[in-house]
Amino acid sequence: MVANFYFVLMAVDLFIICGSNLAINIARDKPTVMSSTYSTYVSSFAVDGKTGTNAYIDGCTHTKIPASKSWWMVDLQGTYNVHTVTITNRDRFPERLHSFVIEIFSQNPQGCSRTGSVVCWNYTGAELPTGKSTFTCDGPTRGRFVRIRKWKVKHSQDVLSLCEVQIYSYEENGCDNFKYFWRQLGTRLLSQHSEQLNDTSLMECLTTCERETGCLAFNINVSIEQCQLIASGSFNDIKEISPDWDYYGMDFC
Repeated sequence: MVANFYFVLMAVDLFIICGSNLAINIARDKPTVMSSTYSTYVSSFAVDGKTGTNAYIDGCTHTKIPASKSWWMVDLQGTYNVHTVTITNRDRFPERLHSFVIEIFSQNPQGCSRTGSVVCWNYTGAELPTGKSTFTCDGPTRGRFVRIRKWKVKHSQDVLSLCEVQIYSYEENGCDNFKYFWRQLGTRLLSQHSEQLNDTSLMECLTTCERETGCLAFNINVSIEQCQLIASGSFNDIKEISPDWDYYGMDFC
């Protein structure tokens, strides 16, 4: 259940919107992406709710062969304190899941390469067993994007394969789910998941976005009083240089 939202104007370049949110597996059915895809074993299989270990029946992710230092990432579509991450390893070739780090980002590292990460867990042991393994973050890990990245490859078949990733958050002082809106001057995000509003100001656009649960970012053209609310699909969106527009969101820096 979500309580009432409020927003705080931190500076001219940043809005923060905060709301109470009791979360259970906040990764379920959220947008995902990974470094490469083998056959039909797509990245979304890791958040589809199926916790079985058979890649052919239950669906598991699988990066391309030959293997490289592969990664998988999910957009939580909100900023959370990540508490634990549970990874389900497949029944065949379980030895492939080893030497990985669970990283938390406030901004999308694909669109903002210089963004820093907080490490939830750096796994340096032997390969994980088949089934579920749960990792409790070492310290406070607030962010929106969670990436699982292999930092060691043993041979050409040593791909990254994940059957399910479950991510859990907890409430902190009644306000755990934040929306951050960083301003990008002269930039507009082109998204297939957008809603256009006319005759509206910056503050009206912001307020509308905070009221709509699915709104993650917005474009604003102050001169013509036009606002575009953006929801979902962040990994497929494109940034466009547009002098009359400003973008408020977390996808680019």
